[in-house]
Amino acid sequence: MNLKSMIKNTVCSRRAQVLLPAVMLAPIFMLLIYLLFETSKLSMSKVREQFALDNGAYSQMSSASGFLNAVAQVNGPLPYRVMVTMQNRLRAKETAEDTKPYTVFDVFYKAGAFPSIGPNYDLGTNGAISNPRPSPQSTDWGFRYYNGKRAGWMKEEPQDSFDEEDDDGGLYVITDKEIADNYFFGATQLGSQAITNYAIIYIRTGSIYASQEYVYKDTVKDSRMFRQSYYLNTRSCRKSECGREAARTLDRFVLTTKPFEVPFKQLRFYVTADFQGSTRSSGAYAIDFKKSTNIADQKLFQFAYLDGSSRSKLRQLARGITLKQKYKLPANRFNIDVTQRYQPYVRNTVSLSCPRSNNNCVWPNPISKYSVKVGP
Repeated sequence: MNLKSMIKNTVCSRRAQVLLPAVMLAPIFMLLIYLLFETSKLSMSKVREQFALDNGAYSQMSSASGFLNAVAQVNGPLPYRVMVTMQNRLRAKETAEDTKPYTVFDVFYKAGAFPSIGPNYDLGTNGAISNPRPSPQSTDWGFRYYNGKRAGWMKEEPQDSFDEEDDDGGLYVITDKEIADNYFFGATQLGSQAITNYAIIYIRTGSIYASQEYVYKDTVKDSRMFRQSYYLNTRSCRKSECGREAARTLDRFVLTTKPFEVPFKQLRFYVTADFQGSTRSSGAYAIDFKKSTNIADQKLFQFAYLDGSSRSKLRQLARGITLKQKYKLPANRFNIDVTQRYQPYVRNTVSLSCPRSNNNCVWPNPISKYSVKVGP
C-alpha cells in the first residue's frame, strides 16, 4: 500500500474523525479555562472590596455608637446608680414637724443635684428603691430632675436653670435647704463627707466622658478607623489612598457633643449647723465656693449633649447614608484595561440609630441603645 492510500485510509477512519475536531477544539477549551480563571479573579476582587467597605463602615460607625452609648450612660444611669447607694438615714431634729425617713440620697435629689429614674419621682429614696427596673425592650428610662428642677437643662439645647422662688442669687443649690433645716446633715460629719463624695462622683464622671470623647475623635479623625480596616482587608491600594471616596462621605458625619459644666463658684450646699453631742441645732446655712481661690474657677461636669449640627446628622444617619467606593481590578492575561472600561465600584448603606423618632438618645432622657446596621 502506497503512502497516498495510507493517508486516505487514515483520514477516512473513525478515529481520525474524532481526533481532528479535538485538535481543533483544544484552543477553544484553553481559552474557556482562561476566561473562567479571569472571571474568578474579577469576582474575588469584587467580594474582597465589598467586604472591606462593609467592614470599614461598620467599624467606623461602631466607634460612634460606642461613644454615644457611653455618653448616655454618664448622663444619667452612672451617677444615679452611685447616688442611690447613699442610704444613710438622717436623724430628725426635735423641732421637726415632719419625720419622714430621709436619707443622704434625698438631700441631693430633692435639690436637683442629679436626675432619677421614674416613675416614682416624688418619693425620693423610697421611690428609687421601689421603681421597677426598665425592661430590656424599654425605649424610655425616664430620667428626670426632682419636681421640675433644672427644667432649663432638660432640653436638647440646655440653658441655665435657677429656681425663681428662692433667694440664692443665681447659684446652683446642690443640697436641699428644707431637709437641712429639719434633719441633722452636719457640716462636720455626715454632710461634709457626702458633699465630697458627690463632687468626686461627678469629677470622675466628667473624666470618663473626656476619655471617651478623646478616643472617639482620635479614631474617626480623617476616617482613620475606616481607612485602616479597608486597607487591611484589601491590600490592593496604598494605605493613604484606600477608601478615599467613601471616607469623604463618612467625614461629613463626625458627631460632636458639648459638656454642660457648672463652675464651683456657682454652687451652694446647705448643711446643718450642728454641735457635737447636741440634739438641737440652728437652721441650715449655706456653703459657697465663690470665695475659694483654689476651686472657684474650676467646673463640675453635669452631662453632655449633642450640638445642633450633630442632631441633624443623626437624623440622616437614622435613615442611612450610602457609601460608594471605586476600585482597581487586577491585570488579566488579555491585556485589557477592565478598570478603565467599566469603572467598577462597590457600595453599601450604613445606619446609626436608637429607638427614638429624632434619633437623639443622648440628652435629655438618656438611654444607651444606639446600634449600627450595614446593608446593600
